[in-house]
Amino acid sequence: MAPWYGNDVITVAEALNQIAEGKDFDSLSEALMDLGPQQATTVPNQCAYSIATIVFHTWFWQDRWLKQIADIHCEPFSGDDSDFIVIAADKWVSTRDRFFDGYKQLQELAQDVSVFEKPTQFGDTVESLLVRAALHSAYHVGQIVLLRRLT
Repeated sequence: MAPWYGNDVITVAEALNQIAEGKDFDSLSEALMDLGPQQATTVPNQCAYSIATIVFHTWFWQDRWLKQIADIHCEPFSGDDSDFIVIAADKWVSTRDRFFDGYKQLQELAQDVSVFEKPTQFGDTVESLLVRAALHSAYHVGQIVLLRRLT
C-alpha cells in the first residue's frame, strides 16, 4: 500500500506529535493556551457545547483509554452524556491542563512500539487505542478552532 503522506508512512507517534505541534493546522497550544475562562466556557449561539466542554470530553476519553492501556478496569461506557458536562469558568484551567497532561502520556506511550499489540480490557490493542485517541483529538481540535471563531 502506498503511503498517504509524502514518502513515509506516518506512525502513531508522528500523528500525535503533528496534532500537538500543528504541522498542517493549529497546534493544541494555539487552539487552547490563550483562551480565558469566559471564552472557553461560552456556548456560541446555535452550538451544543462550549470549548471547555469539548476539552473535557476529549480528556474523558483519553483518560479511559490510558486507564485501559494501564490495565485499570473501566466500566463499559453507558452513553449517558457524562462525557459532555458543563465546565464552570473556574474549572477551565484545570480541565485544559488535565487534557494536556493526558495528551503527553499518549505521546510517550506511542514511542514504545513493543507494547502496541498488547490487548486491552475491551479487546482493542494499545496501538488501536492510541490511533483512536489521535483521531479523536484531531476531530475535536477542529471543532475547537471553529468555536473560537464563533466566540
